[in-house]
Amino acid sequence: MSFPEPKSKKLVTENIASLRAHEIEAVLRHREQYPDIGYRKFCWQMVDENIAHLSESKVYDILAEHGKLAGWNKVNHGDTKKEYQHKPKYPHHHWHTDIAYIKLGGVFYFLIMMLDGYSRYMLDWELMTDMLGGSVEMFVQRVKEKYPHAKPRLINDNGSQFISLEFKKLLHKLEIQQVFTRRNHPQTNGKIERLNGTVKQEAIRPNSPQSYQEAWDILNKYNLEYNHQRLHAGINYLRPADMFFGRGQQVLNERKVKIETARFERKQKNLEDRLKNMH
Repeated sequence: MSFPEPKSKKLVTENIASLRAHEIEAVLRHREQYPDIGYRKFCWQMVDENIAHLSESKVYDILAEHGKLAGWNKVNHGDTKKEYQHKPKYPHHHWHTDIAYIKLGGVFYFLIMMLDGYSRYMLDWELMTDMLGGSVEMFVQRVKEKYPHAKPRLINDNGSQFISLEFKKLLHKLEIQQVFTRRNHPQTNGKIERLNGTVKQEAIRPNSPQSYQEAWDILNKYNLEYNHQRLHAGINYLRPADMFFGRGQQVLNERKVKIETARFERKQKNLEDRLKNMH
């Protein structure tokens, strides 16, 4: 993950000099509601919600000028180059799964999720009371029943649930090809590892559920937010649903049109202001 070189205050000021006052005000007002998210995600959130139609660099400059960049480079998910090297080319090409521990009121539960590697869409999830092979097999079978025409590669670690003969037989029956991650290298399944961390950071920890039902309700709500509302850095700050349902390029095109239209209108208004000042 790369970040821009810090700019001098003079250069930042010059770069936003052409912006209209209402555009800068809109960015700063929105920043008050979302003070900690990275500037890139913040930028595209505003474009999609028609708050301000500005490029990433302009948003960066406004936030820098007003000392509002806190947290912009806060999240670093580590080295992604060691992930499974064959990149997915379409939905249901790669599925990723893993089991995460969640402690509720002193009791451990087990969160299993199935992630579509191409779109980052959460295909399904379950909060299990055990992590036995049979429970994992039931979950995988349920996901396949939701997407009966999918014939994915399933990327998973070497946990006992995933290496059993019963699990291999099930995958063969379901027409799913299994791909194991490198031993002692969980980053090779980095997409699901990051999802585990994101769910804990954004859903479980802030809400501190104390019971199974409370946690289930929180996860169910977060699943919808994650798929349909949350902008994802790994897919050009689109929503997973945009990619999964094939409208990603349409959203990108719409964003481009909004920014170009705003730039044209800004130039026109700035020109009008200059002409007025000449008289």
